[in-house]
Amino acid sequence: MRKLSRAGCARRGRRFHALAGRDFRRYTCGNALSLTGTWLQRIGAGWLAWESSGSSLWLGIVAFADLFPTVLFAPLAGVMADRHDRRKVVLYCQVVAMAMAVLQGVLLLGESASLTSLLLVTSVTGIANALCQPARMAWISNLVPRRRLASAVAINSLCFNLARFVGPAVAGVVLVQLGVAALFWLNALSYAVFIGVLLRMPAAVRPSGMKADGRWLEQALDGFRYLASAAPLRGVFVMLSVSAVCVRGVPDLAPAISEQLLQRGPRGFATLVAAAGLGALAGGVWISGRGNACNVATLVGRHVLAAALCTLALAVTRDFHLALGLFFALGFSIVVTGIGAQTLIHLSVPEPMRGRVLGSYGVIYRGGPALSALWLGAAAPFCGLGAALALAGLSCVTVCCVAHVIDRVAARREAGRLR
Repeated sequence: MRKLSRAGCARRGRRFHALAGRDFRRYTCGNALSLTGTWLQRIGAGWLAWESSGSSLWLGIVAFADLFPTVLFAPLAGVMADRHDRRKVVLYCQVVAMAMAVLQGVLLLGESASLTSLLLVTSVTGIANALCQPARMAWISNLVPRRRLASAVAINSLCFNLARFVGPAVAGVVLVQLGVAALFWLNALSYAVFIGVLLRMPAAVRPSGMKADGRWLEQALDGFRYLASAAPLRGVFVMLSVSAVCVRGVPDLAPAISEQLLQRGPRGFATLVAAAGLGALAGGVWISGRGNACNVATLVGRHVLAAALCTLALAVTRDFHLALGLFFALGFSIVVTGIGAQTLIHLSVPEPMRGRVLGSYGVIYRGGPALSALWLGAAAPFCGLGAALALAGLSCVTVCCVAHVIDRVAARREAGRLR
C-alpha cells in the first residue's frame, strides 16, 4: 500500500514538473493573472450591457462580439503562429487588449461610455484574443522540453479553468464594492503585468514556417472535410456543434437569468457564473483522470445530453440554489465535452491532419457559443427568456436522441455485414 501511495504521489508530481522550468513558470504566472483579468472584463462587459439596455439581445450581441472573431480570424492566426515569433505575437495582442481595457475604463470614469463604445471595445479585444490564441498555445512547446510537454499542456488547461472560477468570484465582490469601471482597470493591470513578464522572456524559436503557396485556406478547410468523412467523429461533432449553438451560450445570459428568472442582482449574477466556472474546473480535473480506457465518444454524447437537460431545468426553475447547482453541472458538462472531443481527435486523427482538425474544432467550440448567445438573446424579448432556454434545451435533446438512434442503426448494419 505504501508503494502504491508513493507511486501515486510520483505521478501527481510529474503532472506539475513543467513548472521546474523558469521560463514556463514565469509564463504560467503571468498567463494565469491575464486570464483572470479577462474574466473580470467579461463579467463587467456583460453587466454593463445589461445595466445600460435591460435587454437580453444586447447581452447576446456583446457575447457574440467577444467570441465570433475566432471563427473569422482562426486561419490567419494559425498562419501567424507558424510564420512569426510567437512571443511577439502574444505580446502585441496583449498590448492591444490592454489599450481597449484602458479606453473603456476612461470612458466609464468620464461617464461617456455607451453601448456602441462597449461593442467596439469588446470586438477589438475579441479580435486580439483570436489572433493571440494559437500562438499562445503553440508557444508552450518552446518553453519546456518535449518530455515535459504533457505536463505543460495540463497546467495551461488548469490555469484557464481556474480563471473561469476565480475571475467571476472576484468580479462579484469588485462589482458590488467598487463598481463596473474597476473591473476594466484591474484587467488592464493584469495585462500590464503579463506584458512585463513577456518582455523579460527570451524570443521564441522561430518556427520553420509554411510556404506561401496560396493554398492555406483550402488546407484549413480540409479539417472540416475530414470531420464530415470520418464516421467515428462525424456523429460526435454533430452533437458537439448543436450543443455549441444551442446551450453553450447560456452562461453568457447569466445577467438576464439572474434578473428576470431569479430576481437577483449583480451578486447573484456573478455567483451563477462562478458556479459555472467551478463546475468547469471540477470537470477538467475529473476527465483528466479518466485515462484512455473510457469510451470517449459515449462520454461526450452523455454530457452533451446532460448540458441540454440542465438548460431545460433552468428554463423552469425559479429557485436560486437549484440554479447554482444547474450552472455548476452546466460548466462541468461543457468542459467534459470539450476536452473529450480534443481527446477523441488525438486518439483517432492521423498526425498530418490533426492540427487542421483541431482548428476546425476550435471554430465550432468558439463560434457556436457566439451564435448561441446571439440567437438566445434575440429570441428572449419575443417569447420570454424561459421559453428561449426551453427551446434551446429541447432542440439539443432531440438531436442527441436522433444521433443515438442513427448510431445504433449504423452499428447494427455494420454487425450484419460482418456476419
